[in-house]
Amino acid sequence: MKLTSTKDDQLDDDYIDIKYRQLTPVIHKIFQLCNTTASVLLCEKQGVVCNVDVNDILYIEWVDNVSCIYTKDDVFSMDSPLVYLEDTLKHQHFIRVSKMALVNLYKIKSVSNGLHFRLTAEMINGENVVINRHYRKGLLAAIRELAKEISENV
Repeated sequence: MKLTSTKDDQLDDDYIDIKYRQLTPVIHKIFQLCNTTASVLLCEKQGVVCNVDVNDILYIEWVDNVSCIYTKDDVFSMDSPLVYLEDTLKHQHFIRVSKMALVNLYKIKSVSNGLHFRLTAEMINGENVVINRHYRKGLLAAIRELAKEISENV
């Protein structure tokens, strides 16, 4: 494997360009390391690897051992487990709402009561995400904290 780095003062933003013949575990680990500090996630859609801006993500769901990344118009997949994504995105207003899902607090349109002490979060695209009762208090506290944060900055 060859590694090349170049300093360019003319760049508007830093970037990493990775070229590979085959997506090996080592290359995948490099992607993961790059994504832990970046504001994009390296996802896949129909066999094509692409960057998804974290700010575009509405929610993430763990289905059949794959993380499904939902944006307003698309669904992407990622092999990383939900616990990894939860840790990676915790400082970017993502919160766990069930054993199998994370939501972006900025993308919640409304929250309403559901059955059996559950809540339902309506996302900005009209989709509903069920918040299990175990995560109810955490979500409500996070929403209050976010509202406080926003009001202090206005």
